[in-house]
Amino acid sequence: MAVLNPSPVTSEEFLEWVFEQEGRFELVDGFVYEMMAGAREGHNVVTSNIVMTIGPQAKREGCRTTSSDTAVSTGENSIRFPDVVVDCSPPDTSATKARTPTMLVEVLSPGTGEIDRTDKLEEYQRLDGTKLIMLADPDVVLVKLYRRDDDGAWHSEKYEDLSDIIDLNEIGASLALRDIYDTLEPRTRPRLTVVEKASGMVPGR
Repeated sequence: MAVLNPSPVTSEEFLEWVFEQEGRFELVDGFVYEMMAGAREGHNVVTSNIVMTIGPQAKREGCRTTSSDTAVSTGENSIRFPDVVVDCSPPDTSATKARTPTMLVEVLSPGTGEIDRTDKLEEYQRLDGTKLIMLADPDVVLVKLYRRDDDGAWHSEKYEDLSDIIDLNEIGASLALRDIYDTLEPRTRPRLTVVEKASGMVPGR
């Protein structure tokens, strides 16, 4: 990712500029970064599957589900564009960014996966009102969910089986891994198995 501006800009200046651009850009501490363009099919399919599955459910709770064109302010002069945003705050048709996103989703990509798992995750966890953060791997059956409890502490959950169903009660929804990976053929992570040592046998003899 390349920094495009030699001098920092404000969030307002960035938002006025970015919606006129062709590519994908994010603002980090006042500096504009060009993000991955032309995502792989798996990335796009997983993003679309998540939106189509949880969108109608969350809508019944008054929440709006959008994809990667929704800006989220993560700092004084930092703007991110998560792959999926679920915003349950009162609607504002003139808003240029999500007001109080309840759930944020990043679909991992080879070029940005490490940033999603570290920098973005930390930024999202600092947001007031955000209760759910999901990281989904499009190539492997693996979804990590970070859930904030009533005391403000974050807890992580891992899902690795297509039969798993994720409870998203905070937005009035549930999400099956089969729906996330629908029409795709992701790999499954190898599982370690415990092999009991046969009675009377000593390793190395």
